[in-house]
Amino acid sequence: MSAAAILAVLVAAGCEPKPPPEAAKRSVVRPLIGLAIDVPQGWTYRELGGDVVLEIYKAAPAQAAAPTSSAAGPQTPANPAGKAAAPESPGNGSGAVVHVVVIDRDRAGLKEWADQAIKDSQEIQPDLAVTAREETKLADGREALRITLRSERALEPLVQEMLLVQASSRAYALIATGPAGDMAAAQGAVKTCFDSLVVW
Repeated sequence: MSAAAILAVLVAAGCEPKPPPEAAKRSVVRPLIGLAIDVPQGWTYRELGGDVVLEIYKAAPAQAAAPTSSAAGPQTPANPAGKAAAPESPGNGSGAVVHVVVIDRDRAGLKEWADQAIKDSQEIQPDLAVTAREETKLADGREALRITLRSERALEPLVQEMLLVQASSRAYALIATGPAGDMAAAQGAVKTCFDSLVVW
């Protein structure tokens, strides 16, 4: 039986895992995939299908009042599940974007999954080089890995930052991507996303 089918049975039986208390404080809560996250001030998001479930990006001036689901956003990067990327969408004045990826967890450990995530990104952008890789923890103490990759090929270097974490049945990745200048300007927003992630 697939993980999705098992989840459906558990939900129907009233056995769906309950979100931890800190999840209720986040601006986006998705109990069916065990995820909660804050959308930074001045940013917005849209729901996506497949493994890339959310795209968080800097709001256009008319959207900046409050984070809401939207049909527009910036360019989509590779995702560490090795699946097709989400559709490209119009720019919004900032090339930095954060994608939230959720996949069924296989038997691979966190470090092995990180190796695969790097490989997947490099298959799409071969000159991406790992510039940082460190063990970290979510606010609840859950083990995570943070990885930074950089490509010098374009006129402006491309930077990709990943936060990878696993829960009992799923693996989660936050992937922030953009030109180096936009990523530098977006560091506060990226930190908000990364620091606020709650999974269960």
